[in-house]
Amino acid sequence: MKVVILCGGEGIRLKHEINFIPKGLVYIDEKPIIWHIMKRYSQFGFKEFVLALGKNGDMIRDYFLNYDRYTNNIGFTIRAPQHITHYDQSQEEDWNVTLVNTGEFGNTGVRLQRCQKYIDGSDFMLTYSDCLCSVNLHSLLKHHEKRKKTVTVTGIMPPFRYGEFVLKNNRVTQYNETSTLSAKQGLVNGGYMVLNKNIFEFLTPYNECTLENEVFKKLIVEKDLNVYRHDGFWQCLDNDREFTYLKKLCESNKRYWLSKNI
Repeated sequence: MKVVILCGGEGIRLKHEINFIPKGLVYIDEKPIIWHIMKRYSQFGFKEFVLALGKNGDMIRDYFLNYDRYTNNIGFTIRAPQHITHYDQSQEEDWNVTLVNTGEFGNTGVRLQRCQKYIDGSDFMLTYSDCLCSVNLHSLLKHHEKRKKTVTVTGIMPPFRYGEFVLKNNRVTQYNETSTLSAKQGLVNGGYMVLNKNIFEFLTPYNECTLENEVFKKLIVEKDLNVYRHDGFWQCLDNDREFTYLKKLCESNKRYWLSKNI
């Protein structure tokens, strides 16, 4: 089953970065965040990826076209013709990656539409390049197949951005500065979706086509959108605070998004 990853947007500038880079290429543990997302899928046997490249997509293209050089120990001769030796074999040798130029200014709907010819089968996965999640992808797929809707979205409770006081009988029992618990609000789109190929009937080739605000609303009217609730770990990367949080999790060996036991 194919996994489409939307790699669009304006990119991000963090305090440790000089220039804007795609959020998917922000390193949090000696690997870019898009690698962590793809690793999660591969743990469940999904190893065929279609990357919908947007602005600065050439940087993502360069990373994957030179993957061995970025990840392996190498030796090479200075004199021409240059000979390069790879001393390691990456664990991702069985990944199949398709890089699709979907334009700098297209919204999410048209980016997906421009990937259609690279997607086979009746269903496929879809997510963003800046969200890490511990969702059980097998359970997500089973839920989608059972409900038989065009789209199944992983619904999450947005994590707290501020400190949280935990109360019991009006007494403070705990304070979480940064919590994996969730605010008591409605579910929001956490990415990690499963879509039926019928979705392409709702998409247009125009840059204005937006999956979330346009297509999802139509599907809701037709009762053709399903939500799979996920109460475990989920975290996006939008700013320095979230980058620092994810980095600290890695330093503490708490890579929840790479554990299949959550």
